[in-house]
Amino acid sequence: MSAPSRTFVSLFTGAGGLDLGLEAAGWKPLAQIECDADAVGTLKLAAERRAASGSNEGGETLVIAKRIEEQSPADLRKQLGLRKGQLPLIAGGPPCQPFTTHGLRQALTDRRAVEVWPTYLQYVDEFSPKALLIENVDGLLSAALKHRPLNLRNREAGDLEFDERKGSFLHWLLNELANRGYTTTWGLVEAADYGVPQMRQRSIIIGIKGQNPCYLPAPKYGQPGMPPVRTLKEALSDLHELGPVQPLSARKAAVYAQIPAGGNWRDLPTEMQISTMGKAYEATGGKSGWWRRLSWDSPTPTILGMPDHSSTALIHPDEIRCLSVNECAAAQSFPPGTQFYGKSRSQYQQIGNAVPPLLGEALGAHISAFLSTRKDVRPTPPDWRRTSSNRRIGTHGWVIPKSPNAHSFTFNVKIRPDHVWFTLQSREADSDTLFVAV
Repeated sequence: MSAPSRTFVSLFTGAGGLDLGLEAAGWKPLAQIECDADAVGTLKLAAERRAASGSNEGGETLVIAKRIEEQSPADLRKQLGLRKGQLPLIAGGPPCQPFTTHGLRQALTDRRAVEVWPTYLQYVDEFSPKALLIENVDGLLSAALKHRPLNLRNREAGDLEFDERKGSFLHWLLNELANRGYTTTWGLVEAADYGVPQMRQRSIIIGIKGQNPCYLPAPKYGQPGMPPVRTLKEALSDLHELGPVQPLSARKAAVYAQIPAGGNWRDLPTEMQISTMGKAYEATGGKSGWWRRLSWDSPTPTILGMPDHSSTALIHPDEIRCLSVNECAAAQSFPPGTQFYGKSRSQYQQIGNAVPPLLGEALGAHISAFLSTRKDVRPTPPDWRRTSSNRRIGTHGWVIPKSPNAHSFTFNVKIRPDHVWFTLQSREADSDTLFVAV
């Protein structure tokens, strides 16, 4: 099999949200690797639709129902008939659980990360693609290589080691990719900026063979002179079939009956706030997701896999029910008529774990244009973005490979004192690594 100019291998494909977006931008998946049986079923349903519509030009996509560490990269490359360096793109986001801020954030001490990230690099070594695209939760950018439990972070235990400091995982990954000849850009995107009717921040890493950085794509919605962000009302305007709906308990339905569209637990009487929130009532933080009902006139919050959970619920603005499977898919910008395999809980989970296709399309179009011209417009950060390197939308920085373990880092945001970058910058005089703060 030869590799047309815009083909890719998809790792950790899930339900195929990123792949659908890349296809809409003119890319074709040669192979998709996914270990979840229901997600594999969803990919096969998509393949059947492509075959029925006659859109399988260039051959069928190879769907591999395995974990990536169970599939030999060398065997796959040979099966696809590719030479090293011929594949244009490897795309996909390894499991997010080791990096999510809702979990223990054990990074490479988490078994899932220990297995998949070194294997991911084996795929990079074997295929040596022209470009890499990695999507993950925003916590990836501040995760540590090693996790020290909070109860051991005290004066007696001593200062955190380098690998225990924030950002040390990203530092390791960027250096691994730079050692392989990739100029790598990293940062955060907001899905709503690209037409997705949902507020969903995700980390993006783009690697390009050579020494020219490909920055994160500029927003298309919500900025001055651009169309406004899309709302839930727009997302559901063409929906004709609900699909499965996760039921609510009688107790939860009674609570939501007292909350208006766009409201949350703060709209309840004080006594009910205390009884329904439990320990969370005394907790700090915004807690805006607790007992939340959606608004027609805004994007949805982040679509997750459990639409009935009290702290992350996705409750219809007018009706006392969760958003249905098809409504969640629409808010994720899946094309109308997309089918998901498995029981309803699995379908919700597949949708919640997916990359919004419209975000994938924006990334795919941007990378495609860069590969054609090898040029991109260097982003200028607004003043407010200089205040923090964490949870700020846009390109955070880029690294250009120089020689093994000696690379040029440029930062587009302020370097926080609790991140490894601050430590490395202070050592610059004694290091071969160049740091440039914008």
